[in-house]
This record gives sequence, structure tokens and C-alpha cells, in this order.
Amino acid sequence: MAEPQRWIVVGGGVGGLLAARRLASAGHDVTVMEADDHPGGRISRVTVDGLALDAGAESFATRGGHVAALLAELGLAESIVFPERRPAWVVTSEAAYPLPATGWLGVPTTVFTLELRRALGWRGTARLLGDRLTRVRDVDDSTSLGELARDRLGARATERLVAPVVQGIYSRPVDDIALGDVAPGLAAEVIRKGGLVRAAAARRAASPAGSAVQGLVGGMATLIDALAADACSRGAEISLETPVGALEKAGSGWKVWSGGTAHRADGVVLAVPRPVVSALVPHVAWAEDRQVAIVTLVLDAPELDSAPRGTGVLAVGNVSGAKALTHSTAKWRWLADRTGGRHVVRLSYGIDNARDARAHALSDASALLGVALKEAQVRDIERVQWADSAPAAVEDREPVPGLHLVGSAAGLSGIAAIVAADKASAMGDAPAR
Repeated sequence: MAEPQRWIVVGGGVGGLLAARRLASAGHDVTVMEADDHPGGRISRVTVDGLALDAGAESFATRGGHVAALLAELGLAESIVFPERRPAWVVTSEAAYPLPATGWLGVPTTVFTLELRRALGWRGTARLLGDRLTRVRDVDDSTSLGELARDRLGARATERLVAPVVQGIYSRPVDDIALGDVAPGLAAEVIRKGGLVRAAAARRAASPAGSAVQGLVGGMATLIDALAADACSRGAEISLETPVGALEKAGSGWKVWSGGTAHRADGVVLAVPRPVVSALVPHVAWAEDRQVAIVTLVLDAPELDSAPRGTGVLAVGNVSGAKALTHSTAKWRWLADRTGGRHVVRLSYGIDNARDARAHALSDASALLGVALKEAQVRDIERVQWADSAPAAVEDREPVPGLHLVGSAAGLSGIAAIVAADKASAMGDAPAR
């Protein structure tokens, strides 16, 4: 074990708490400085109509099994649940159709199914065969997923399947997402498998059918409760309502400024959105300050009992101001059991539409669900706003000796990616990379 040191973790989201837990377990003196009055970041709660609901992430990707292993360590294995087996839908200005069940990131993995023909038509479905018949050329991890999808699958499949799924997951257009952002080595896998469809099929086969995501009874914020408690039990201290205003190199260590007070540390972990990293250490990282908003509605709407659009909807074009909708009570049985017949619907907005999101949420929900909802059916509504968590390439997660980037600061998106990176760090040399 390395000689004990004094570490400050800036940010109490899942990445920061994992780093604090790991460093404290190694015998270091660790303090987490969190600006909010609760830990969790995007994995937190919001109360709507008396219901404690997820304010941000409401599920985790099962790839690699790392999150499930962490949950087992924290005593939450029995709380893991699968979503209901209903499809998500895509709604455009011209059509509404369920996403094919056999797909990965919207890339079809089985051709000529009935649902695929419903989404693409015969011509669009036949175009997918081009991926199997043509050689893959000039692809690397910097290649745009949108560019590759159009080349391999055709414009119709890209716009109707891949683009809405990617936009819904990453809050970015498909052309802004590189293969390496989705998964390091994906480009090499596309080349090795001889096409995007085969690579997607291999990725999908890595998890049992229907298990791409899972959740927790009580919501994903339950993970934060357990993770924070576990980090503290190992010796870490969590200081809430402690915003960090500046970092200053001080000899071989650091000064971390909060509220006019300088806190000294041998090492610093940044576990905050990349725009905050840029503000604290301008020469280390720069990122556009994009925002997303989540609007949650609790409705008395018996017409939604049949889940007319499955577990949720991805929007294409100008059919709605929202880019996606989750019908939470149709997706999670545990939540439906607690609502007494009420329906919970979550809408996701980009920053361009976030200002008026609350005012237009009901009409957007009606458009996406295909049901004419009325104002009198709204029991409660809440809006939260988050920094964009789309993946981004970061060349060096230790850009300055003693300064380490984790979570979204390191360009990681999603609980699974953050937990996997922490697990890899625990087996490596760097204490907080």
C-alpha cells in the first residue's frame, strides 16, 4: 500500500464516491466536497406528487456486469430489477413504430423481421444487406457513428433507428458521437466482424436478451445512499454544500479553495462535469456547456393503462420539443405498484428547449404518446436541469501530477462506464485515475 496521503475529491456523484471509497480503503485521508446539499449528482431524487422519483439516471447498462457486482458488494443485489418487456417506440411527423427488439444502439442485428419492415419498409430493410456485402474501409475510433451508419446501413435506417436511439442515450446528434466515444475498440470490432450489423450483434450477444438495462427498486438514487454510506464506513468524509471555487498548485500538493478557505491536499480528484473542470483548471480541459432538462409529470390518465407506446418514445424531427419520453410506470413494475394507479412520465429536453419545457410538457407528452392529455389530469410536475453527460474523448486522466479526472470529468457517460473505469483503476497503479 502507498504511504497514506491527504486527498480531496471534488464532486459527490457516483464517480467521486467510488474514488473516495477506493482511496479510503487504501488508507488515505479522504474528503469529498459536494456543492449540493446531497450527494449523487445526476443520480438523485426529486419529489413529485409525494413520490420519490429518479431526477436523472433511472437505469444502468448491464454490459460487463460491473454495476451488478458493485450492487452485490453494497448489499443491493436483491433490489435489482428488469424493465417490463415492452418495446420503446419512435415517433416522427409521419409515423410511429416500435423499435425492433433485436438491435444495439438502434443498429438492427436481425434483418427482414416484421417490425423492421414496419420501421423501414422493404427498400430500407433491403439496404441493410449492403453492410454484409461490402468491405469496411477507413474506419477508426474517431469515425462518426452517423457517418458509418449511413455508409453501411443507409440513410433511412440511420435516421429512423440509429439516430433517435443515440440521441436518447447521449443527448447528442448521432453525427457528433465517435465510435471511440461509444466503446473503445468498436472500430476495430467493426473491421474484424466485417460490418456494423455483425459488430452490433456481437455486442448485443454479450448480454442476455432483454437485459441491456436494469434498475433498482426504489430508484437508482438507492445506489448513492449505499455508496455514500459505504465510503464513510471506510473512513471518507463527505462535506455537503461545499462548492469549490478554485484549485491552486502548492509545491508537490494542492490548495482547494472553498468559501474563502484553502484546504490542502496531496492529491485532488475531479468528479464534476467537464465545463466545471475547465473553470477550475483552464489549461486541462475545455468543453461546451450543454445542458439537458428532465420534466416529470404525475398524471391521472386511465388511457395510459395499456401503455400505448410501450416503455417510452424517441422523437425524430419536430414532432415534439422533447427528444425522448419515458413512461416510467409502464417500464418499472415496482414503481407502478407504488403509485396507486397514477402514471409517471419523464420527458427529456435539450438546452434549446429547456426554458419552456415545463410549459409545453403536457402537449409534448400527448404528441409522443398518441393520447390527448388534459391539464386537469396533471397532478404534479417538476423540472430539473443537468450538465450534458455525453461521452467525450479525454487523452489523459492525470493531466497534472496529483490531479486525477474520473466520471464525467474523464469524458465517461453512464453508470456502467464509470464503475468499470473505477474497477480498472483499483487494479492499476494510479490511486484515482
